[in-house]
Amino acid sequence: MSLPSLQTLRAFEAAARLKSYSKAAEELGLTHGAVSHRIRELEQRQGVTLFKRAGNTMQLTPEGQQLEAQVRQGLSILEQAFPSKRPSAKPSRHIVIASVPSIASTWLFQRMAQFRTENPDIDIDLRVTEALNDYRKEGIDIGVRLGRGGWPGLHAQKLFDEALTPICSPAYRDRLQLHTPADLERAMLMRNPWTPWARWFSAAGLPWPEPTTGPKFDDALLLLRAALDGQGVALGRQWLAVDELRAGRLVTPFDIAVRDDFAYWLVWPTGKTLKPDAAFFRDWIDAKAAAEEPICPMAVAEAVE
Repeated sequence: MSLPSLQTLRAFEAAARLKSYSKAAEELGLTHGAVSHRIRELEQRQGVTLFKRAGNTMQLTPEGQQLEAQVRQGLSILEQAFPSKRPSAKPSRHIVIASVPSIASTWLFQRMAQFRTENPDIDIDLRVTEALNDYRKEGIDIGVRLGRGGWPGLHAQKLFDEALTPICSPAYRDRLQLHTPADLERAMLMRNPWTPWARWFSAAGLPWPEPTTGPKFDDALLLLRAALDGQGVALGRQWLAVDELRAGRLVTPFDIAVRDDFAYWLVWPTGKTLKPDAAFFRDWIDAKAAAEEPICPMAVAEAVE
């Protein structure tokens, strides 16, 4: 098989993670031109644009996001197959965490960075997957899952409920003058099969049926990216969008949210005592979640079946 070189994949992963060709070059000991050349080769090979400039940073396109997840997973597998042989002055402390991709790439990603800063002596092995892993067999200490709870063989402790609310870019809101829910009549409503609009319409007092036209994404992160790009209004999960909302890159035009059918849960194997570092992380991340306020705290309605 003709595959991209490992150096090319590492350059792409570093540029995606650091949002900068220059910083990626510095980390890898390359020149800016070398990183740019490798990414250009990768774009020509894939036939898509992987990055676009946004101010002083390089942001992934939707195609770039998809490739980043695959490359990161591949590099993680290689790192496990060829572990570092560097001597350790003391026994390694580490936690193996499994998480669904949506929360791993958004809310959890930022909080784990803070955890590592506060606890540099604890290594974290994050495994991103939709699959319900065999935690015992695969050596996973703790996981974050989206669902209703009640998974066989797993303790489940709710991290937080999820709520759905319309989100869009500030420019899109202002251009269409979205002031009341009824103003959505002139908006492009983007769809996701797991977050239907009808229940939000009902909570907002709109006698509208489920939309049958408009862009449709079966991936919550791509839906979020489309909203950031100003392609329309998404019915977004608040905790996936919370950092973008607080930074002002996304807005909620209306203070109306409906509770999602699914919540996020911390899970770990039954019949097994969590090792101290894993229990410490569980309590730390649970406290983080409890301390944060939702974006629409005043008007969260139960989902309408």
